[in-house]
Amino acid sequence: MIRRTFSILVLALLAACASTPNQLDEDQAPRSRYSGQAGESPVGVIPEGTIRDEERGRELVFTVEYPTKPGSYPLIIFSHGFGATRNAYVGLSSHWASQGYVVIKPAHADSGRLQAGNAAQDWRDQTQTDWRNRVRDVTMILDSFDRIEEAYPELKGKVDRAKIAVGGHSYGAFIAMLIGGARARGTSYADPRVKAIVAMSPQGASETFGLTNESWANVRVPTLFMTGTNDRGIAEDETPEWRRQAFEHSPDGDKWLVVLEGAGHASFTGRIDVAPPTRAATGPMLGDDFRRPGEVMDQTRRDTPREGRAGMNIRYTFNNIKAISLAFLDAYLRGEAEGRTTLENAAQRGGVELQRK
Repeated sequence: MIRRTFSILVLALLAACASTPNQLDEDQAPRSRYSGQAGESPVGVIPEGTIRDEERGRELVFTVEYPTKPGSYPLIIFSHGFGATRNAYVGLSSHWASQGYVVIKPAHADSGRLQAGNAAQDWRDQTQTDWRNRVRDVTMILDSFDRIEEAYPELKGKVDRAKIAVGGHSYGAFIAMLIGGARARGTSYADPRVKAIVAMSPQGASETFGLTNESWANVRVPTLFMTGTNDRGIAEDETPEWRRQAFEHSPDGDKWLVVLEGAGHASFTGRIDVAPPTRAATGPMLGDDFRRPGEVMDQTRRDTPREGRAGMNIRYTFNNIKAISLAFLDAYLRGEAEGRTTLENAAQRGGVELQRK
């Protein structure tokens, strides 16, 4: 098994490849934990770990990013979007790791599927068995800490097992919500070991995925829902307004909704995806141009300088995503007052709408 340890500078370069230069000179801004800039902790990487799931007869592949400084750190398990890969989210995971979190990103069975085949049909064809397997990928990691530490001794003692969050983007947000207590087709997948969830581009009520207005009634853990005003998916009904429903139907108590002005579906990977409603839909997980059947790409818009589209600075938005999610995790996993204050004041950032209940 190949193991490598990279400095946070290398990971930062990977993350930078997913964004464009900022129109604002962020280097002139004071460095703080919640600026969106990388933390000071060097980050170690296990690029391709594996554990055997005998019950399902498969190897679960995962990536781990972790602080190399001595200590025990909170854990984030992050579930990738449909057809994406665990490597698409290095901008988020490396940032969290540099700020003192262990991040494990499993590769689900649909990993890479958007690169081949009919993405829209593949997405609609997902079944309860598929999402149950995704949930099991996450809970298997929770069940296998001892095995993982034995196979990868650099992780021994690194995880504070009392401080665990599950995050995810799009399909991964669905998985995070299920583990946090949401019911799909009346079935609960809640795991009491998980103390908080982060749902980026969450689903609303959906017949396809067995979600009704009552599905979120038992989501009792602290939850951060994040979406954008251009956050559209493959299906026509996956609108930015629809993505607010998860927050709206969740019970009161430690629920937060962050809506980022101009952010599209792939903005959570740090890639450009700022299409206005008139443009053909963009790739829902990877940020590449994606056309629904029968649609024609607006080439004039493709030829427009990408950062100029919709007048949005994607790097600024991605820094907000990193900073606000970190503040939430600090508040609820670490119990840090500064994180809580930063989260409460998130609406003071440009282009951020905040709701809480």
